[in-house]
Amino acid sequence: MTIPLISQESSEYKNYISKADSSFKLEDYKNAAKYYSEAFKSFGWKGTETDRYNAARAWTMIDELDSAFYCLNRIVNKAGYSNYEKITTDKYFEKLHADKRWQPIIDQAKRNKLPTGWHRGGNDVTNYQMYLDSGAGKDGKSALSIKSFRSSIDGFGTLMQSFLAEKYSGKRIRLTGYIKSKYVEGWAGLWLRVDKENSKQTLAFDNMQDRGITGTTDWKKYEVVLDVSSEASKIAFGVLLHGIGQVWFEKLKFEVVSKSVPVTGKYKEEPNLNFEK
Repeated sequence: MTIPLISQESSEYKNYISKADSSFKLEDYKNAAKYYSEAFKSFGWKGTETDRYNAARAWTMIDELDSAFYCLNRIVNKAGYSNYEKITTDKYFEKLHADKRWQPIIDQAKRNKLPTGWHRGGNDVTNYQMYLDSGAGKDGKSALSIKSFRSSIDGFGTLMQSFLAEKYSGKRIRLTGYIKSKYVEGWAGLWLRVDKENSKQTLAFDNMQDRGITGTTDWKKYEVVLDVSSEASKIAFGVLLHGIGQVWFEKLKFEVVSKSVPVTGKYKEEPNLNFEK
């Protein structure tokens, strides 16, 4: 799942993009680049992944390489662009290949391809880089990582999955996983949520906010335990980073536990943070 840099385009934005796309098809790359720029300007310098990608193509064709790399940096490092095969074979970017900025861009695009089932979420997605960090795992293997971009962030980013709750209906489940942190000034942790059937109501929730991971820590095993109601339809889970810093995580595992194992966390009502993007 790729996260767009904006969620809803304005009519002015769409109008400029239409002109830009038409100019690009006519190989009028100068006007295409101008209209893409006007579109982003009209919407607070935001843009969708596709539009930023096409703008980078146009800028490259008129030898405005700084602008091209700016657009590519936005989609690769902030939006998680991961189509390595496309970007490395795109004829419009051939002029960029000799530039020292090219290799880091395509290397990151390759890392951005997440394992099957994982996708990016949170309420401040574009301020976090979320990727598979080769060799960073507890045993020297790859580990998923969430890393902040800015020096001050009020929101959070998460890597997450979800699945049908039927298998665990009426049972108590425990999610465990290993997490390592670096310079976390907000907090980080595992999170687990149980949703009610045919509604947006949350039946059980814990995100470790009352015992969050802070600062710099080595690999440690953490857990979240919740009851899965017979009314549950979906279970969502993942790891989040709220504020600045970086976390790595691996070996997440579900298991059914007895009722003697206490439920964790104090957040059992509808959470005030929306993890879906």
